[in-house]
Amino acid sequence: MSCSGNCNSCSSSCGTEKKPQYEPMNQYSKVKKVIGVVSGKGGVGKSLTTSYLTVLMNRKGYNTAVLDADITGPSIPKSFGIHGKVQGSEMGIIPAVTKKGTKVISVNLLLDSEEMPVLWRAPIVSGTVKQFWSDVLWDNVDYMFVDMPPGTGDVPLTVFQSLPLDGIIIVTSPQELVSMIVAKAVNMAKAMNIPILGLVENYSYITCGNCGEKISVFGESHVDEIAEKYQLKVLGRIPIDPKIAAAVDAGAIEDLEGDWLDDAVNYIEENCKSDEKEDSSQEVKKIAVPLDEKNMINQHFGKTKQFKVYTFEGNTLVAQGTLTAEGEGHEAQVGLLAAQGVTEVLCGGIGQEALNGLCESGIKVQPFLQGDIDVMVASYLDGSLGMAQ
Repeated sequence: MSCSGNCNSCSSSCGTEKKPQYEPMNQYSKVKKVIGVVSGKGGVGKSLTTSYLTVLMNRKGYNTAVLDADITGPSIPKSFGIHGKVQGSEMGIIPAVTKKGTKVISVNLLLDSEEMPVLWRAPIVSGTVKQFWSDVLWDNVDYMFVDMPPGTGDVPLTVFQSLPLDGIIIVTSPQELVSMIVAKAVNMAKAMNIPILGLVENYSYITCGNCGEKISVFGESHVDEIAEKYQLKVLGRIPIDPKIAAAVDAGAIEDLEGDWLDDAVNYIEENCKSDEKEDSSQEVKKIAVPLDEKNMINQHFGKTKQFKVYTFEGNTLVAQGTLTAEGEGHEAQVGLLAAQGVTEVLCGGIGQEALNGLCESGIKVQPFLQGDIDVMVASYLDGSLGMAQ
C-alpha cells in the first residue's frame, strides 16, 4: 500500500518517525510554550484555574496569553473584565489585551452579544479553535494557556492534535466520583502522547473564619490517591473562598491575591522553560505614529506628511521628534521608517502593500487606531491598548 504521508492516521510500523501535524501558526506570531488546562467534566473550575495561572505567570514578568477553546461555554473574558468585540486586520485577528497586558481570544469577543448562545456543530467549533491559533496575531508570547472544553470529545481531541501543547494540567474536585473522570482525561492525554504536568484540585476546602480550620465541605479529598495512582504531582488546591467568586464576577481576577497555585506556576516555569524571559527593562523601542494637524492619528498611512517618533528604553521616554515624509505612497513611507530604525508603528487605515512592507522590514504594526497620538502611545505601553471597554 502506498504511503499517503499522513502519519497521524497510519498504523503501519514502517520505521518512519511520526511527527504531529499541527495547525500552522500565524506567520506574524511567536508563542514559546503552550499549556492546556483540562477537566474530565464541567463545573470543576477549569476556567478559574486557567485565568489565575495566567495572572501568576504574568506577575513573574512573562508575556502571557489565553486561548479560550471552550467555544460553547466561554467565560475567560468575564474573568478579566473584557467586553465588546476584537478587531482584525489583513495580518489576522488582533486579540484583546487585559489591564496587565495578557492577550485573550474567545468566541465571546466575536459575538454581537455576550449572551448569544453558540449553536454550532462540532466541525465548526473545532474549526474555530484552529482559527484561534492560526488566524490570531499572538505577538511574542512566553506562555499561552488554553482553556479547553470539558470531557474527552471532539474539541479536546482537536486541541491535542492541532496545537503544539507542551503539557496539560488536569483540574479536579474532591468527590470520589471524580477519580473516574480524571482517569479518562489522563488516559486521553497518554493516548495522544501529551505530557501531564499535574493535578489541581478546586473546591478543596473552606477556612473557618474564627479558628482557621480547613473544612472539607465535599468530604475527604481523593486527589492524593489519584496522583499516586498515575504518578502525578498535585500542583495546587484552590479553596472555596468568597473573594475568588467576587473577583471573577467583577472581572478583576488580575487583582486577586492567593498562594494556592504558586507551586503550579513554579513547576511550569521549571519544567516548561520559555526560551528566555523577555527583559523589557532596557529594551529600546522606536515607535512611529502618522500625524495629522490636530495631533491625532492620521487615518491615511500612505498620504501622511509627518510621523511623530517616540524612543523608549523600557517604558522610559528618552527622545521624541517628528519625521517629514519624503513622498507619498507606501514604498516611500516604509523606506523612511525603516531607515530611521523604527521598530513599531501605530496607525489608522493602512493598505495591504504598506502592511506587508512594514512586516518585511521587521516593523511591528498596530493598525486601525484613532485618537490623540500621545494617549495611544501611552495606552500601547501600559498594555491597555486594544482592550474593549
